[in-house]
Amino acid sequence: MYRPIESNSADSENKVPVDNLLQKLHKNWEHYQLAVTAEDNRNSTAAKKPLTVIVCVSGGSDSVALLHLLERQRTLLNLEPHLLHFNHQLRLEAVQEQDFVRSLADQYEIPFHHKIAKHLKSGQPALQESAREWRIEESRKLLKYLGGGRIATGHQADDQLETLLLKLLRGTHISNLQGMQWTNEDFIRPLLNFRKTELQEYLKTNQLTWMEDTSNHSTAYLRNRVRLELIPLLEELTRQGLHSRINDLSEQSSLLREFLDSDYKNWQQNHKNPAADFQDVLPVKVLEQANDLLQQEILHNFITARTGQALSYRKLQNIFAQLRTGNNLWEIHLSQEWKIQKSGKNLCLWQNQQQ
Repeated sequence: MYRPIESNSADSENKVPVDNLLQKLHKNWEHYQLAVTAEDNRNSTAAKKPLTVIVCVSGGSDSVALLHLLERQRTLLNLEPHLLHFNHQLRLEAVQEQDFVRSLADQYEIPFHHKIAKHLKSGQPALQESAREWRIEESRKLLKYLGGGRIATGHQADDQLETLLLKLLRGTHISNLQGMQWTNEDFIRPLLNFRKTELQEYLKTNQLTWMEDTSNHSTAYLRNRVRLELIPLLEELTRQGLHSRINDLSEQSSLLREFLDSDYKNWQQNHKNPAADFQDVLPVKVLEQANDLLQQEILHNFITARTGQALSYRKLQNIFAQLRTGNNLWEIHLSQEWKIQKSGKNLCLWQNQQQ
């Protein structure tokens, strides 16, 4: 159902945060170069034409705020916006949401595009991931049809916090504790340092409406439980310092990732194998010449690059434990399809024979 917005008095005091949000959006746009495309880099001297931006709008407060903010800076940022809505056909409100978003496109005279999912069913395995992959695929198809540009989504700081906490809960290497990036290929996220409360206050102050997704309150999804149960508790325990502490951890993780990437690249350059195309063998002597942290990076990349499969930190530690025994012949099954074997002075990857 529609979420009615009751605005407070529209005095100058209420307009201050609105101006602040517009300034913040413009600063993000310039600082993170959200409008810079590969074509711009190739034709830096060419006249700037309006940037085609597909704004993904669900009807919720975040994406609706993004649309209104971009529309207010449409001329300043030289944008040619298109509105894209996804109808997952999973809730009774889906048609009403589509009509609501279409009305926003009509209001601003923006081309409206909508995609309807015919393959998603409530309760199916990995529903959220399937829906996400479908949205990404359809967004890119539309961008290609329009001749390129950017795809803008309404992900904000609270989404970022949820993403990082989910990574912690599911397990990840400390060097990979980063959230969503400001730019990721064709996608841009101009609101990553906005809080949801800021965006909703902006909508209320401007007497703008949005729609509530009732599924956001369902504890059937882990992300919702993190949002509704875990984050309020952590905010209380950290005295409202959760965002800053998680952001600090993410920045430190990013620095560690940059260091490891650089260290690994230097190691690759110093240990080029004449038989570079033969990637199934890693000499143990070469591995042991690196420090412990780099050894983990080398072995992890050796395995994942060849097998295309994820490797848990526990499994990685099991391999190093075997190496420390000094035995020259052993093997560990990485999955049903792959195993790693020490044979003499080498580590070898083997693909199990399919019967």
